[in-house]
Amino acid sequence: MQISMTKIQETKNIQIINFKFQKIGYCFLLFVCTLFLVSCIFATSSTALSDPKFNITNVIKQYVVAEYPEWKDLDVKVSFKSDDKLFKGLTALKGSVDYKILEVYKDFKPVGNVIFPIVVKAKGFNKKIFVRAKVEVYKMVVVAQETIPRGQVLNNDSLSLEQRDIAMLPQKFYSQVEDVMLTEAKTSIPKNSTIFAWMVKEVPLVRRGDELMVIVKGTNLLVKRLGKALEDGYLNQAIRIKMDNSKNPIEGVLISTDEVVVKI
Repeated sequence: MQISMTKIQETKNIQIINFKFQKIGYCFLLFVCTLFLVSCIFATSSTALSDPKFNITNVIKQYVVAEYPEWKDLDVKVSFKSDDKLFKGLTALKGSVDYKILEVYKDFKPVGNVIFPIVVKAKGFNKKIFVRAKVEVYKMVVVAQETIPRGQVLNNDSLSLEQRDIAMLPQKFYSQVEDVMLTEAKTSIPKNSTIFAWMVKEVPLVRRGDELMVIVKGTNLLVKRLGKALEDGYLNQAIRIKMDNSKNPIEGVLISTDEVVVKI
């Protein structure tokens, strides 16, 4: 019985020793993995810090967003034009390197095809360089999915969203289909065109040439006569009209699809 108890105790001791070795093995493996990951991160950071193209790209992106804060969440892309020799020369700089973009003139715009004047400072090095770059800023915008004829009402079938470079777009464009839904094309819009504000208008309540009831109001005066719209009209807005048997046009306010009020 005593021999059996001794064997049981020895077995337990062996199990405990094995468990401790396994634990040490796991800890050592975890330490090695952690050390490997840290070395990889450090190597990546070191490579990034010593890569002048990477650093200048970030400096340009930061400059663009500072100039246009509304673009901070957009996809800003920077590409360079034949500056490999320049970047290769900057790679030779040791230690901390500082890059700063200089403003050449007041209305300098850092978008499109640009030449950036950049001051590069490092230990024993202070020089101004010129970097040719193309800066693009991408955003989802409303485009014509098909050719839209003049006068057609825009809807889901004729519109779609696409990512476009908006950096150089001067006119107002739309980023939500809902903003142009049920508007009317003022001109023929080619397929794949970005939709700008000047291309569309509100759908008029009445059309030029439509017959209207003209209500003339004044002090102790109320006259109703038929007339015609001389232009497209919108609710509660001024519209030029011509009454029957009258040569001169007059202006009134459109109050419904077939009534205009003229106050005298």
